[in-house]
Amino acid sequence: MGREGQWINQPITEAVDISNWKKDDEFGIYPEGARDKTLLHSPVSSAYEFLIPNHRYLYKYAFGRHPDQFWTEIIAYQVGCFLDVPVPPAFIAFDENDNSCGALIEWFLNYPEQPEERFVPGGDIMMNLIPNFDRKKGQQHNFTTVENHLNLLATFKKVAMADWLTYWCDMLLFDALIGNTDRHQDNWGLLWQSSNEKLKVRMTPVFDNGTSLGYEILERSMDDFYKPDHLQKYINRGCHHIRWQLHDEYPAHHIELLELLVSKYPAIASRIKNKLKAFDMNSLRAIITNSTKFEIRIPLTEKRAEFVCHLIESRYLAISERIEKYP
Repeated sequence: MGREGQWINQPITEAVDISNWKKDDEFGIYPEGARDKTLLHSPVSSAYEFLIPNHRYLYKYAFGRHPDQFWTEIIAYQVGCFLDVPVPPAFIAFDENDNSCGALIEWFLNYPEQPEERFVPGGDIMMNLIPNFDRKKGQQHNFTTVENHLNLLATFKKVAMADWLTYWCDMLLFDALIGNTDRHQDNWGLLWQSSNEKLKVRMTPVFDNGTSLGYEILERSMDDFYKPDHLQKYINRGCHHIRWQLHDEYPAHHIELLELLVSKYPAIASRIKNKLKAFDMNSLRAIITNSTKFEIRIPLTEKRAEFVCHLIESRYLAISERIEKYP
């Protein structure tokens, strides 16, 4: 286990300058995903006490129509901490060499003094389970196949399987709260660890959360989303990437997916309710608002900060209303 889900404070005066950081020998230009990203090593001696020396960090930045999209990774990490979901720490960073700003995301493998783990992305698993699985489109990505595979792993005598069901409950709740539409088959996975007795396996931290929190909505359009009907339609349209069953025609809507999970596993309802009850929106709002004080080239504007809080609070109420009916 690393530091995922732990609240790590980054002072607003300490945006991380990665201009002279060393690129990773293998994945200096990281190949996965749609947005530009670079895998870097933090210096052995660092001026930033909140970072781990000589550890891998993924620097994710955006250009074009949504240059401030990287802020969604930062805020998603903050939401994860308040929801007690294992999201890798994400920090504000910039590179003076190319004048970019981005999210600096802590690599969830090879933490100091931790046992070595092997990462198997969900895409590899789906390719092995579903003949002719189209990894590019991922239209056969479905929960039931994942569920059957993880249940089977849990029966193997030589495998010690961590609780996968609560992980998926927490991840789906988190995705519903931030409106994540891109939890595709390569945005989750398994971590395998060899030991003398059994192979230990657990789910990965909840990584790659940038396609969320209304990133695609430009500031000039935000005012419309304070109209209840407009906002409700937006929330209702939101879909997860995953389908419930293999042959479902469309991916499931965020809250619908939670309801399907609760219908199959009724005890999950109390877990979701307890997490929602403990969620402190006022404290989260204060942290998000404070993030507007970072003095970088692409700041989090006060308008977007308030808009993101409005979206989170609205989704929170919508989820609570739907889940409350379950015993």
